[in-house]
Formats: sequence, structure tokens, C-alpha cells
Amino acid sequence: MNIQIFGIKKCRDTRKAERYFKERAIPYHFIDLTIRGLSKGELDKVKSVVGLENLIDTAGKEFAKRNLKYIVHDPEEPAGSSAVV
Repeated sequence: MNIQIFGIKKCRDTRKAERYFKERAIPYHFIDLTIRGLSKGELDKVKSVVGLENLIDTAGKEFAKRNLKYIVHDPEEPAGSSAVV
């Protein structure tokens, strides 16, 4: 079984997940999303398991910083195809 952790090094939850697997000597693979984003196939697999609404952190700093709560958009559409309300 291959365990993959998708996240960023600064994220507290990502660090907790890494620590959990390290302490238990469970091998895992870390994918730093600041270096490489998810491929379409990876996104589809993760989305089918956890749901798209659980992948978007609406309470996060980046969401607020980018004023995304004011933008009407389909999260699955390519970037640049949103409208401001």
C-alpha cells in the first residue's frame, strides 16, 4: 500500500500527518503542492474519495486573501473563467 501525503511544508496538518507516519515507521511519499500540483488524474481520484467540497479550505488564509468568497465559480473549471458578483 502506497501512502501519499499531498500538502505544503508550512501546513500544520501536513506536518502532523508526516509525524504520525514517521513515528510508526510507515513509509509514505510526500508531494509538496508548492512545487508540483496535482495532475488531473490525481485530482479526480482524490475528489472521488473525499468530495470536491472537502478539498477547498474556505476558512483558510489563502481563500480569504484571494477574496474567493466573493467570486462565483465552478472549482472544476480552468483558472480565469470566473465572474465577480
